[in-house]
Amino acid sequence: MKKITSIKTRITIWYTSLMFVLIVVVLSLVGGLSYQLSIDSVEKDVILQVTQVTEKLSKRQPGVFEIVESKEEFKNVSIYAIDGKYLVGQYNYDVVNVPFVEGIPRRESLDGKEYIVYDTRTPSPSGMRGGFWVRGVESVNSTMLLGRSAIIIMLILIPLILLLTALGGYYITKRAFRPVNNIVKTANDISRQKDLTRRIEITPDAKEDELHHLSITLNKMLDKIENLIKQEKQFTSDASHELRTPISVILAQGEYLLDIAKDEKEKELAQTIVDKSKQVSKLVSRLLLLARIDQNRQKFNKEKVDLGVLIDIAIDSMKELASQKGILLFSDVAEGTIVDADESLILSAITNLISNGIKYSNESGSVSVSATKLGDRTEIVVADNGVGIAKEHIDKIWTRFYRVDDVRNDEYGSSGLGLSMAKSIIKLHGGTITVKSTPGKGTEFRIVL
Repeated sequence: MKKITSIKTRITIWYTSLMFVLIVVVLSLVGGLSYQLSIDSVEKDVILQVTQVTEKLSKRQPGVFEIVESKEEFKNVSIYAIDGKYLVGQYNYDVVNVPFVEGIPRRESLDGKEYIVYDTRTPSPSGMRGGFWVRGVESVNSTMLLGRSAIIIMLILIPLILLLTALGGYYITKRAFRPVNNIVKTANDISRQKDLTRRIEITPDAKEDELHHLSITLNKMLDKIENLIKQEKQFTSDASHELRTPISVILAQGEYLLDIAKDEKEKELAQTIVDKSKQVSKLVSRLLLLARIDQNRQKFNKEKVDLGVLIDIAIDSMKELASQKGILLFSDVAEGTIVDADESLILSAITNLISNGIKYSNESGSVSVSATKLGDRTEIVVADNGVGIAKEHIDKIWTRFYRVDDVRNDEYGSSGLGLSMAKSIIKLHGGTITVKSTPGKGTEFRIVL
């Protein structure tokens, strides 16, 4: 079972549970206390009525029996002879046989009914022996019924109270966590759109609470990250520009040395200088291209491009590299497959993917390039049957200078920029590029324009 991860939901459950416990405890205490106070009130009423009758009897008032019969306040009092014989008052058949106990109010349960019974003894008038028993009796069934009704009402109200508490609490929690949702949304937008200029929105009337300070702190952190990345891109651009001239000089000098070399040793050294200079020059060119794309300074000349012709050019440029490993290159493009694109940039992206396929392919393998028109979209697929890419590297291959150690090396001048450059070019065209790979079987790059 999946655990609940929403903080709002967990807080709501916790305080609703706590509220449930508190409501049950409080209502139980209040209900119990109210019930006991009602019983105590009945006891006091019975004792008071018995006491009043007893006082009148003790004063030997001649009409006391008539008072008990007629007075409303004495409706729960009866007078018995000392032997238990009923004389006058409220005759109650249920408790007439209950033994007399002087001075102790008590509860008697008879035939499913509850009573408060209180007895007291008073001396008899002159000429009589033994005195009288004065008994007060009052039913507590109505009080118990009221208690049961209160319990039923409580059982009905508790779920309603909890429901209102949960809904109200969730609403309040949701409002309280609105800044958090705003932070999450902004972070997702930055991650999805790669737009570091986005900031967490802070309204002028926002309360200066912990989340407010967190939003300000995160915005400051984003400012620093954006500045650092800008500085890195600017450094890449500046360094690439600065390197172009000395690299060109080194390459020219290397080619000159190659021309005037007197023996094989000198030719080998000069050739190494030329090869490495070309490799570095290519790297600098890629860095400059990426820097221009990052800074939105790359010239973008969109025109009608025939993919069949373009892919043939890309394959022709890679034939020499492919022949070194005995790799066959294939193309499958329907005639008249036209796209709106920058010809040189798309050519560079496809060439890099073919080069990547050649480097990854086994000896005597193959790399195929196909293009298909699907409505208003065009799909370009570059596939090889090489070593493939392990799952843990799939998301990292687009990172600049990232190379899979056990596959990529300097044998073919790999710099780790080809795929990153290809993705930047496709993104510049408003398209997407994805990869699907199975280790040991091959890799497929799919461009959608």
